[in-house]
Amino acid sequence: MRKKIIIGAIVVCIILIVGVLIGVLRQPDPDQLVSQALENLNKANSFSYHLTQQQIVNGKERLLTQITGYKSGDNIQIQGQLAGSNVEMIQVNNVLYNKDPFSGKWLKFSDVTIVQKVFLVELDPMATLQLKECGEVVLKGEEVVNSKKCWVCTLKPSVQNQLMESLWTDFEYTLFIAKSAKTIIKAEVKAINKETEEPMVLVLEFNDIGRKITIQPPGRSE
Repeated sequence: MRKKIIIGAIVVCIILIVGVLIGVLRQPDPDQLVSQALENLNKANSFSYHLTQQQIVNGKERLLTQITGYKSGDNIQIQGQLAGSNVEMIQVNNVLYNKDPFSGKWLKFSDVTIVQKVFLVELDPMATLQLKECGEVVLKGEEVVNSKKCWVCTLKPSVQNQLMESLWTDFEYTLFIAKSAKTIIKAEVKAINKETEEPMVLVLEFNDIGRKITIQPPGRSE
């Protein structure tokens, strides 16, 4: 009887060890996973996104940005709040329309260069994910985001975005990569303000990746 118990215990241990080994071997290479996920999101012709940015100001948490946006090709539409003010913009080809929050009238800008620089992250969420180098990528495990099973990776990259680089330092990224689509559906970015040395957190969530999204100038319907 005792011999059977010992044999049974050994068998259970072997099964557990094999299970752990299979789980480890099935995990993807973190560097390849992040590289592929970034590439897949960059190739997406359309998606919707939600962006929030919070910063500690004088010891208090402050919501700086809360934007919902849509991208279709080179066209972008955003709506939300920026530094406490309502903002609504539509960019179609090289023309940008900005809704005046007081009069409700749409203002048209044929030269969008300056506006794009000021609202770079809001009008181009992918600017946040343009990285010079990823640094060490660590696979932290798995998590469910919006009913999607995701791999969770952390990294401390050097960023390509010159505006972000001029304002912030010590970037820490957490990327949530959908297992099925192998693309990023959520990104959390933490950094330190160079001037005040206070922390900032930016969260990007991506949805409707690859789905048809129609963006047209104000006053027009499909």
